Amino acid sequence: MIARDEIKRLCNAPGDGKAYFRPFICKGDLSKADIFLVGTNPATPIYPHDINLDEYVDLLFDYDRFIEYYKKSRILKGKSEISRTRVGMNSFINWLACKSSSSVIETDAIPYPTEKLKMLWKEPDSIVEAGKEVFYKLLLTFKPRLLILHGKETTEQIFELLLSKGLIQSSLVSCEQTIEEMESKVPLMSFKYPNETTGVITACRHFMYYGSTGNSYSEFRNNIGKLL
Repeated sequence: MIARDEIKRLCNAPGDGKAYFRPFICKGDLSKADIFLVGTNPATPIYPHDINLDEYVDLLFDYDRFIEYYKKSRILKGKSEISRTRVGMNSFINWLACKSSSSVIETDAIPYPTEKLKMLWKEPDSIVEAGKEVFYKLLLTFKPRLLILHGKETTEQIFELLLSKGLIQSSLVSCEQTIEEMESKVPLMSFKYPNETTGVITACRHFMYYGSTGNSYSEFRNNIGKLL
């Protein structure tokens, strides 16, 4: 587990006018979290002028309340209540719940939220690097046995991070593969945490393509089911 005070520290906005980091949300018992569902970065910024830090941390620890806040935030911005990505993630997480008793942590390779991914790369390098360290802190805290990466950008970012931390070797990394090729290989690779426990990595297409049924991901799901 991770202490609330530590999560609060990880959430701190990195400067005036900047959004809070969003380390994770978790549907289910956090003490049973053993699966990470990893994107590149969150897409719904929440700022200190929207909500104070303590209330924000409370939201992160209450999955249903967070999702309701997220929906209202999107509507206020003139968007649909729920994004295509969230539709796909919800469907996939519900499927996972039928296959495993482990809770799923939703997190990101760089958990600093921007409305569009291209806006992330316009942020100062210090914010991007701080985001990577937030993810790495969570990874070493929870030591999930399974990482499910969605999207090619996510996979490249996670490979780069784990390589820089010495958790995987360069000979295992090949980002020349398409995400479809990676998706067909379950597991994609395994690695060892500093305490020698093993983590397994899988990768698939971005969940914005999953839809409400995930029919085109059926082979990937079958392989994940066997792995679990």
